[in-house]
Amino acid sequence: MSATPDIRSIGIIVIGNEVLSGKVRDENTPFLIDSFNRAGLRVGEVAIVADIVPRLAEVIRGFSARFDLVITTGGVGPTHDDCTWQAVAIALDQPLELHQEMIDRIEKRQGIAMSDEQKRMALLPRGTTMHVADGRWPMLQANNVIVLPGVPSMVQGRIAVLCARLARPRPWLATAYFTADEWVSVAAIDAVVAAFADVEIGSYPVFYPADHKLRLTFEGPDEARVQAAVAQVTAAIGADQLVRVTWRPPTDVVVDPT
Repeated sequence: MSATPDIRSIGIIVIGNEVLSGKVRDENTPFLIDSFNRAGLRVGEVAIVADIVPRLAEVIRGFSARFDLVITTGGVGPTHDDCTWQAVAIALDQPLELHQEMIDRIEKRQGIAMSDEQKRMALLPRGTTMHVADGRWPMLQANNVIVLPGVPSMVQGRIAVLCARLARPRPWLATAYFTADEWVSVAAIDAVVAAFADVEIGSYPVFYPADHKLRLTFEGPDEARVQAAVAQVTAAIGADQLVRVTWRPPTDVVVDPT
């Protein structure tokens, strides 16, 4: 990642039986989605997959083909249930081999030579590259797949660095609040969706006590088009039903933590 690629879509794969069984709560997905969103990057899909190598390889292969960048979390230790790298190797059709640079880095950090069992952590698909992440541990990438540990504290430092490198202007976002129910506003919403294919429109009914019953979001790269979409739906629902409109400009991006 010496040169910043044009990353437009990201897929996230959370790995581990412990997540699916409820023994460990997935804290990484909300953090990843929020971090990428603030960096102007779009998450297209999230999958939670058990420690089953053939199925995991199938999911990684599919995500790698569909998304510009794939992030996996979990399954990178030296024990029997750490099978992520094996699945990545199968998915990318690359053999596993000992990564000497990874071995050297771990041994330098630990201050002792690694045992054969510990060296499983350095058994990586051919062509895997290392990127300095949070100053303590490398971020490893095979093709367009970045493999992260499952420990949230270890994920967060790496993602902060990654987002700082890949950040792009966020689209314009307008949020309009109405006193009208969504139920009676469907025709107006359908019409604005049909007229503004270049604006992503979301509709969210509100059931808790508030000064509004409907929240509509309008997101797109062109400010004028977003403004026009808001104006059309407001006219259709009724200006007297509009409570307020809030704006988030595209300049609101994350700042390089370094």
